[in-house]
Amino acid sequence: MIFSGDYFDNYRLEDLTSEMIEAAEKKLKVKLPAAYVELMKVENGGELKRQKFVNDIFEDGFIEIEYLYGIGKKSGEGILIDSYTRKEWGLSNKFVYLYGDSHNWIALDYRRYTGDNPPVVYLDVDTKEKVQIADNFTEFISRLTVLEERSEPFVFGEEEFVREEVEEALLGGTNIYLMTAGIKYFGMHDEDLNWFLTQMDSSIKRMINQRPYEGLYNIDDYLNTMIEIIKKRSIDLTQYPQTKELFDLLTKFPPDLDDHSMIRKKSERIQHYIENNGISI
Repeated sequence: MIFSGDYFDNYRLEDLTSEMIEAAEKKLKVKLPAAYVELMKVENGGELKRQKFVNDIFEDGFIEIEYLYGIGKKSGEGILIDSYTRKEWGLSNKFVYLYGDSHNWIALDYRRYTGDNPPVVYLDVDTKEKVQIADNFTEFISRLTVLEERSEPFVFGEEEFVREEVEEALLGGTNIYLMTAGIKYFGMHDEDLNWFLTQMDSSIKRMINQRPYEGLYNIDDYLNTMIEIIKKRSIDLTQYPQTKELFDLLTKFPPDLDDHSMIRKKSERIQHYIENNGISI
């Protein structure tokens, strides 16, 4: 399987149905490749286990592709790129985008193709470069391999934080590093998570009220810390009353602040896991 299979994968969409396929093809005005559809039936998008795409056209002989978009149910989900994003980055309707990081995209090219097995192209938004990298989706998938681990991976935890300084940063809301890294430090090191959960809850409430631009990404970092705690520490989060309060808050997270429902989806997945511990990560 090419996907990571991580239970907390933020790019994995709900199980695919024939109705979703039909609706997506109608909206995009294309016939999707059978190989892509069959893969999405197994797992509807997600982070890749094989992230290295090999092709000599690239300077290093390859590029990294972190995930593949699945087939969404509504605008903004998976390959159903919303109109705002298309306009913001100048994305043509002649392509179906499988992966992107704003400046660079991997897409199915329907510019001069009307069938169900179009070529796959690499797009550079800044330079307007469009290069074919595979004759079709099947060839594209076959070129994905496992990315070698870096020789000196970054290890979090060497830096120590002072609780009072982190609290001050959380109250001020301007020192993003101290807020997110400090929360993570105590989440991974405290035996008792009462302080961690209380501070996270209070910080999210302040960001919702103040609505800073960075707030969404700070909260996403907080949730990633919770996922890391679940994966690496044997702690039952349901024993803390703050956990319920936190998820009550996140399920009512203001839609206008939640880009593509990123916070709601991630928090629902975490909540589902901690309430059903038997699920394998």
